[in-house]
Amino acid sequence: MKQSTIIIFPGWGMEKAAFHPIIKSLSTICNVLCIDWRGVKKLSDFKERAIQMLTSTQGTVYLIGWSLGSLITLELASLYPKKVDGLILIGGTSRFTNDVHNIFGWEQRIVERMKKQLQRNKEKTLTAFYNAMFTKSEKEEEFHHQFIEVAQRDYQGDSTYSLLKGLDYLLQKDVRMHLNQIQTPCLLIHGRDDQICLPESSSFIAERIGGKAQLRILEKAGHIPFFTKPQQCTQLIEKFLEKELIYD
Repeated sequence: MKQSTIIIFPGWGMEKAAFHPIIKSLSTICNVLCIDWRGVKKLSDFKERAIQMLTSTQGTVYLIGWSLGSLITLELASLYPKKVDGLILIGGTSRFTNDVHNIFGWEQRIVERMKKQLQRNKEKTLTAFYNAMFTKSEKEEEFHHQFIEVAQRDYQGDSTYSLLKGLDYLLQKDVRMHLNQIQTPCLLIHGRDDQICLPESSSFIAERIGGKAQLRILEKAGHIPFFTKPQQCTQLIEKFLEKELIYD
């Protein structure tokens, strides 16, 4: 197996520690890097940080984009088709909020309300968002408590201003126009019961990318399947890398 690197692009308010359940396994086959969204000062920081990390990484490069991170990785794949060797989107979306052509996203007023809540009480808003990532059955297995323990123990934390910029990014970013330009092999993993990004969002991406995309829906999983079903997610990712890319 040739030397390669996976770059992870986390979702809103998230850090590398959220991916620990799959990083150990992936590190046995690839070098694993993770971009840091903390301290964002302007919307262009997301794209600039992503481009800087991608262009400074040598060799074969695969991108894992989760939630907000999927918006950035899709844009990178369209801008740097020769640099990105494969895409893995988890709980992905090409447009987070609703409009006349997208009925699968959040209503903009919900995100705007979340911004106000964030300014009033950051910790309460983050905790409510963390809980929303898990299904009822996942909560019965205490995964939401395990995740909050990880966030409290291992997250470095972000400023309210930076988190607000992340929500602005989700309000404004739209990469649907890039989808039909993407020629990179793409694996989409989505929880059947994801209430943050509905599975239809990944179906839309897969349809627009076409034959190089493969969608895998995980039953009884929410927005963070690599935390609640790490073995299943790791197997899907490793199979994708081996079959579609590395051994070609």
